[in-house]
Amino acid sequence: MGYVKKIFLLFVPPIFIKLFKRRYQYMSKFETYQSAQNVSNIYKDKKASEKFLGPDNIEVSGRFNLIPLLVLSLNKKKIKILDYGGGANPVYSYIKNSTNINVKTYVVEPENFCKIIKNKIPKKHKKFINYVSSIDKLNTTSFDIVCFNSSMQYLENYESIIKKLSKFKPVYYLITRTNFHMGKKNYYALECGIKDSLHPYIFFSVHQFTKLMKSNSYNLIFSNKYNINRYKHKSIDGRTFFHKDMIFKRFKN
Repeated sequence: MGYVKKIFLLFVPPIFIKLFKRRYQYMSKFETYQSAQNVSNIYKDKKASEKFLGPDNIEVSGRFNLIPLLVLSLNKKKIKILDYGGGANPVYSYIKNSTNINVKTYVVEPENFCKIIKNKIPKKHKKFINYVSSIDKLNTTSFDIVCFNSSMQYLENYESIIKKLSKFKPVYYLITRTNFHMGKKNYYALECGIKDSLHPYIFFSVHQFTKLMKSNSYNLIFSNKYNINRYKHKSIDGRTFFHKDMIFKRFKN
């Protein structure tokens, strides 16, 4: 990306960003996460003010059908799940809404978010869901399932996170509604579809990602593809990227 274009993105008035957003979901194209981050001058996260969505506040449909089915496939009475970036809409609620399985869920979110959301969880759910600000603060040694529900694309250090989490030996990794493409390398953009937010976004290479998971002892056992050519990008043909839900299963004990 040229120097002049970088300067433009740094100082472009917000009104023009808003006009751009009306037409495009993503803007610009970068070779690294850092180069995208260097020009992501607008970021506003309102998640901490959201209402906690419990089992009675959600509908189990679409990609959220996958997590209850995975839980049932384990054939266990007690399940431990890590929900990375689950926010105020954790997978716990989808499991409890549709199954009678006893599930303990740990949700990883920034520290400030954790402090706020803990006070919004109804008392009857508090013992089943725990918000933590870091993997290093987890008070368990194993998980049955690790979930990234449309969250991994925002993580610059996703490779080291997967490596750390694989030490907990989960049976499954579930990844939903994440942008992939069939090229050999990841590329990066700025997501501008969220109000008052312009931030780095990863478009994952299917080849590169499955290779990463295999190096951590996980094979791809389920993969779908949807939203082809739905989201607009000035620099990338919408037919070449798409959302995927993926399930990986551990092949080593």
